[in-house]
Amino acid sequence: MSRYDVVVAGGGAAGLSAAIFLARAGVGVAVFDRAESSLRRVEKVYNYLGFPDGIGGTELLVLGRRQAERFGAAVHDEAIDTVVRTSDGFDVTAGSDAHQCTYFILASNKRTDLATSLRIELGGFGGRFVHIEENGATAVDRCYAVGRITGRPSQAIISAGDGARVAIAIIERIRGAYYVDHDT
Repeated sequence: MSRYDVVVAGGGAAGLSAAIFLARAGVGVAVFDRAESSLRRVEKVYNYLGFPDGIGGTELLVLGRRQAERFGAAVHDEAIDTVVRTSDGFDVTAGSDAHQCTYFILASNKRTDLATSLRIELGGFGGRFVHIEENGATAVDRCYAVGRITGRPSQAIISAGDGARVAIAIIERIRGAYYVDHDT
């Protein structure tokens, strides 16, 4: 059984951004992704900072994954089957493997089943969104949500910023102090 500080369900812009920030802070993080992000269907993203000529959605996610792995995030090419709240975190199963984590991040708007299995109410347009606090926390302690599943706009750069914001909130909770990630 693998043990992580944080498990991220979804490898789109929000999930990968959260993983990058967490890994850079030395927080053990795993991302579970089946390459189903709607960003993969976008031929060109023209409004993402740093790509003045645009970048393909798939290419942006491939680069994001490489960056997350470079800083120490474990990325699994499989979907999470179940997540169950425990007294000290969450039990996660994916395929035939069991994992444990202290914090869980919902980062896939397609995986509302994981939210409902944790008894998180869905609302908003078509009952597809998770209500969150300002720091991304859901009604379930130590469970956070980022990106489109929160009802925020689906632009990649907004989702990436949302993932970074929530990762920093988790890092601060773990450390009990203010945290900032400055490049050197």
